[in-house]
Amino acid sequence: MAERVADAGRRVWNVNIHYDARLSAAVPAGARAALDVGCGDGFLAARLAESLPAVVAVDRDEGVLDRARARFPDARVEWRLADVFELAPAEARFGAVVSNATLHHLPDTRRALEHLGSLVESGGVLGVVTFVRPRVRDLPWVAVAWVARGIAIRMRGKWEHTAPTQWPPEDTLGDLRRIAKEVLPGSTVKRLLYGRVLLHWRRGW
Repeated sequence: MAERVADAGRRVWNVNIHYDARLSAAVPAGARAALDVGCGDGFLAARLAESLPAVVAVDRDEGVLDRARARFPDARVEWRLADVFELAPAEARFGAVVSNATLHHLPDTRRALEHLGSLVESGGVLGVVTFVRPRVRDLPWVAVAWVARGIAIRMRGKWEHTAPTQWPPEDTLGDLRRIAKEVLPGSTVKRLLYGRVLLHWRRGW
């Protein structure tokens, strides 16, 4: 039986679903359309559709996209089987471009961020939650994240996603910050508690 949009994210939990709320909150007031890149099981796209008139969710894995459609049949989402690089800036500009646990799947981080940024309309936001490859100096953060995730999973359980996995990430935190600074001036890249990082960028008017 299909899950209701309002209930699905509350009934199941994992780190990706947890950070969907962070990305949803980054959508600027007045945004009319959002793009979810690498939508996977559909939780973020369905959440965005509760408050936005237009949501496009793209994924290049047909099986996972079919499961997202089935899970959220009533969501106002255009589920699109596509590679995000097939979307041309001249054809689609969004008030928010968001992506959760997808950037490290893409082969060229610089090209990916340039392209995702080109899809953001003036005044809009790019929000990306992703993984980075740990360095020795990151070990305290990695240790805290490991403990925090363990506690959260013990308390809430862990729903296993059905999307393909990609490991390890190619970029370190320093790599990602350097690329983002060069490609998306004014962007920020911050560590998150459960071992992810958040990239945030707003396009000027």
